Amino acid sequence: MGILNEFERRLEGVIEGVFTKAFRSGLEPVQLARRILKEMDANKTVGVRGIWVPNGYLFGIGKTDRDRFQQAEKALRAELEQVVREGARERGWVLLGPPEVQFETNPSLKQGDFTCQAFLVEGPPEPEPTPKGVGQAELVLIENGKPGRTYPITKDRMVIGRLAGSDVVLSDPGASRRHAEVRKQDGGFVIVDLGSTNGTMVNEGTVGERALEAGDRITIGRTVLEFRKR
Repeated sequence: MGILNEFERRLEGVIEGVFTKAFRSGLEPVQLARRILKEMDANKTVGVRGIWVPNGYLFGIGKTDRDRFQQAEKALRAELEQVVREGARERGWVLLGPPEVQFETNPSLKQGDFTCQAFLVEGPPEPEPTPKGVGQAELVLIENGKPGRTYPITKDRMVIGRLAGSDVVLSDPGASRRHAEVRKQDGGFVIVDLGSTNGTMVNEGTVGERALEAGDRITIGRTVLEFRKR
């Protein structure tokens, strides 16, 4: 299934290093993603605007598994919420509000077991994807102080890293496999670090997530990319 494959691809960069050890055994993230898609299909409701599906998911996880991936929990939650968005978008289903994925520790569950509660959470609607031709932007590789290769931002999420499947593939040894990504958000663009080993910098400052402005320079290892609007 494409959504699950994409989920695992995105998560590879997040769990490298210390996170790789955390997911070596026991509960696997893809099991949670697969359960979300199953719950969405099982809990469809016909509403005024179409077919509604749950946008809230609460996972009960045993203490051993919760402790193992606690450091990656924020990133995992964000990627699972993206699975909710993509699952609804692919099938034409409606979300009543932004996806919400939460975890709680259930001491009665053994390693590898989990529970899942799916529910509807009303909230502000998800922003519509930026139409083509509106808010177009690009990343420009800066080499020896001069502009080089250009990478148009044509997707909602544009991945930067050493992994061959990345949208911007870097050979820089200071870059992680899936180092960072540029996202279209609220009519603009943000840079998000994906749990990289060496961090992501914008204009000489280390960032976790930051809105981008024309002329901002993103530094990954020794690679510099300039954000430009067209």
